Amino acid sequence: MPAAANHAEQPIYVRQMDFQFDDDLDPLVVAGDPEQSYMVIGLSLLLPYLEPYLIRTMKEAKKEVRHPQLLDDLERFSAQEGQHYKQHIRLNQALRLDCFPKLPELEAKLDADYRRFSTEKSLRFNLAYAEGFEALTTASARFSFERGADPNMHPQVGALLNWHLVEELEHRTVAFDVYDHLYGDYFYRLTAGLYAQWHMSSFIRHVTRHMIEADREAIERCGGEASRKERLRKVWPELRSLLLPKVLRTYSPRYTPHDIPFDPELEVMAAELNQAARSYH
Repeated sequence: MPAAANHAEQPIYVRQMDFQFDDDLDPLVVAGDPEQSYMVIGLSLLLPYLEPYLIRTMKEAKKEVRHPQLLDDLERFSAQEGQHYKQHIRLNQALRLDCFPKLPELEAKLDADYRRFSTEKSLRFNLAYAEGFEALTTASARFSFERGADPNMHPQVGALLNWHLVEELEHRTVAFDVYDHLYGDYFYRLTAGLYAQWHMSSFIRHVTRHMIEADREAIERCGGEASRKERLRKVWPELRSLLLPKVLRTYSPRYTPHDIPFDPELEVMAAELNQAARSYH
């Protein structure tokens, strides 16, 4: 029986949001920081391919799951992910990306990978991949909220990311519970999950590298190579002290996302999102 059957969780809300994005949005979505900007864009370009793959995977899993609460969680998980990737498509279409010629090639390869996983890989692999993603985003969301809002983030992009991360934490247990319910093999979950994290991170790294190489002018406008190295030097201590321990915790055989609380601050944010949504249920 999945852990969700014995553990009271906060609701998984499906919200219809109405984010507005400026036309011809500058790719420098974090003012003065091309590296972080292009990593954010890499993530946003990833999601319209990754999240439909997750939805396809959960659709297959529903055929095997017999627990009523977990089936409801699966429905809400997929509905949230469906809203996420549609909003990221809107953001990606608003961004001024024509000057980055290799992006379509990188996206096409990613799309082919996820279609191949859906048709050629086992449900066990696809669920373990899904949990690898969910474990990483849970750790990353907690890191983001602990670190606090970046005052240099474009407000429209920041609002989208905050909504997305709150909902990632709302449904943080679902992929874990489905995999545990159907398979429960820790070593396979860890191996496939690590591959998932490498696969996704590789795409984001390739996007970031290409955008930096294609837009050296942005680096110069933000202080040149010396300033770039200084920005990287400053971010590493936070990553080591705040993010890395959270990620490493997910690799433990004792890890379960049910042990990660949905803090009162997140409950306030979730309630505010409900108020901002066109509708929710």
